[in-house]
Amino acid sequence: MTLAGNTHDPRRQLWHDQKNAVIYRETKSMKKAIIALIVILVLLVGAVVALPFLIPTDRIKQELIAATRDATGRELTIEGDFSLSIFPTLGVKAETVTFSNAEGAATPHMATLDSLAIKLALLPLITGKVQIDEFVLNKPIINLEVDEAGKGNWVFEGADAAEKPTESTAETADGSGLGISDLNLGDVRIVDGIVNFVDAKAGTTINLSDIDVVLTLQGLDQPFTADGSAIWNNETVEVDVNVATLRALLDNTETGATVSLESTHLNAKFEGAVQSTQPLRLGGTTSVDIPSVRELAAWTGTPLEVEGTGFGPLSISGTLGVDDTKYSFSNAQISFDAIKGVGDFSVDLGSKVPDINGKLALEALDLNPYLPPEQSEAAGSGGTASDKPASAEKWDTTPIDLEVLKTVNAKFDLSVQQILVRDIKIGASALALNLRDAILNVDLTEMNLYDGTGVASIAVNAQQPVLQFTKSVTIENIQLKPLLSDAADFDKLEGKGLIQANVASSGKSQAELVGALDGEGQILFQDGSISGINLAAMARNLTSAFTESGTLQKTDFAELSGTFNITNGIVQNNDLKMLNPFIRLAGAGKVDLPQKTVDYRIEPELVASTEGQGGSEAAGIGVPILVTGPWDNLSYAPDLAGALKNVGTEDVKKIIDDAKGAGGNLKDSLKDSLKGGKSEGGSEGSGDTKKNLLDAAGGLLGGKKN
Repeated sequence: MTLAGNTHDPRRQLWHDQKNAVIYRETKSMKKAIIALIVILVLLVGAVVALPFLIPTDRIKQELIAATRDATGRELTIEGDFSLSIFPTLGVKAETVTFSNAEGAATPHMATLDSLAIKLALLPLITGKVQIDEFVLNKPIINLEVDEAGKGNWVFEGADAAEKPTESTAETADGSGLGISDLNLGDVRIVDGIVNFVDAKAGTTINLSDIDVVLTLQGLDQPFTADGSAIWNNETVEVDVNVATLRALLDNTETGATVSLESTHLNAKFEGAVQSTQPLRLGGTTSVDIPSVRELAAWTGTPLEVEGTGFGPLSISGTLGVDDTKYSFSNAQISFDAIKGVGDFSVDLGSKVPDINGKLALEALDLNPYLPPEQSEAAGSGGTASDKPASAEKWDTTPIDLEVLKTVNAKFDLSVQQILVRDIKIGASALALNLRDAILNVDLTEMNLYDGTGVASIAVNAQQPVLQFTKSVTIENIQLKPLLSDAADFDKLEGKGLIQANVASSGKSQAELVGALDGEGQILFQDGSISGINLAAMARNLTSAFTESGTLQKTDFAELSGTFNITNGIVQNNDLKMLNPFIRLAGAGKVDLPQKTVDYRIEPELVASTEGQGGSEAAGIGVPILVTGPWDNLSYAPDLAGALKNVGTEDVKKIIDDAKGAGGNLKDSLKDSLKGGKSEGGSEGSGDTKKNLLDAAGGLLGGKKN
């Protein structure tokens, strides 16, 4: 009897035997493969370790020099020690390294190094990780130059350098396709470097010395920092850059970032986020702090050639935004000396020309700290013989450069609560500027000035070679005495005024614009007075107009008005008039703007009564005043001949006889004034009467007397 468990199945046994044979063969083969792999690795490691010993280092150096020459067309020299290691790190050390400059450059070398050390771990590369254990440049000197043709010395002439970037290199350039999974930086530094930049075309030079830079990165998903410092114009400048994750920048995704710059004369900081690098999009808070604009300008090599006490501290803060070609600075807080304001600004560089938009609101704009000190009258009269009066200076014939109006489009709104210029005080004002396609429009939409209001507009068309412009201005209800007192220290005219003008011109230069000026306008002053002269008394008696004792000489008027027309730069007025109960003042003449001269006649006329403002009952005739000459040195003279044109012989005799009460000297003086003869004292001309008249006129109007 046979037990079931001991039943022998030949087929099953055969299957087990075949299976064991297969396993044995596979195991034997795997062992051989492992042994072979180990042998290969040992050989590779041995070869790598032995390579520097098998191939002379000098040959490797020469191959490196030749490859550099082929790629750049420049000469690389290594005059000091040179060593190479391959395993476990790929390393290069070199001393006294130079790289030649472009032909015709000012310096023989584009770069020199005291020493460089590079170490790259090899094993992490198997997993796609790049680990730079060391990258140190010691005392590098970099000379960057731009020649007079605008070509930089970093443009290489080698054949390889001229090749266009391939698709793969383009992908690498925009941050994708790097082929690495991680990046780790060990000792990465620049020590005691120098950078010299010379632009022969622009005439600029920049020299940076004592450059120290340290880069820190523990991984692409870790923060990246770059801390650097340098000396520029004998001052230390420190720059710090922090990026939350470098991988985000490489992948073109959002990450946080801060950048700061610190120096004695300028401090700036950005703190925000970079949304993308291609195209560049970022946003965040930005601040700029300048202790002194004047000292900053001097430090940068462009000192401000202006007098005054201004250009001190400047601070700006706000939100900076960049969206490809669009830049914005919003919610800006600005403080410049005592000027404070808020605003918003933007620039779009994506159009044919830059498009600028902005608005700025200031609390007060005090311009006095930026103006040169006023010269006293005594100082002003002490000029040298070579000093020329303004009227001797010709209008500029240099063609006006209109290109600047074609290089940008702009829209800007400015509002100011108060403006101070010298002693002039201007209230709340608003200005709107619009420049588009070389057409500039400036509108003064609001101006409050000495109880009055004003509006103005200017239009400039620079589309054609010949500049064209129009201007209009209206000022109403302005109080003349405080305005003239603050503006010109002139307090002899008071009243409420209206000023209107509309002008237009065209030309290629200042001289042509003045010579082609056309327009019209009017002035109207009401309920005012002229201090220092009594025109009613003048009309009655030449002497009492200025010399009546015990009374402040003054001429009140209900209205002082006139209109004017401008033709080819000649301002003509024919209807100046002043209305007074006892005197009428008329005037006519012209102002020649191209020649800077004045030819004007003012004529008083007695009306209504012989008892006028001076209280005297003496009768007299009106004596016109001629105002002539260059406008910065006017002459004032009585037109005695003109006064007699409409006066008959009997009238003259009566006037002279009526003057007897004033004394014989006055009678003779008045006779000589009317005749153009001698006074009793024997002097030529009109004597004391003429002198009194001209002294007063000159003192009133500020000119010279004839």
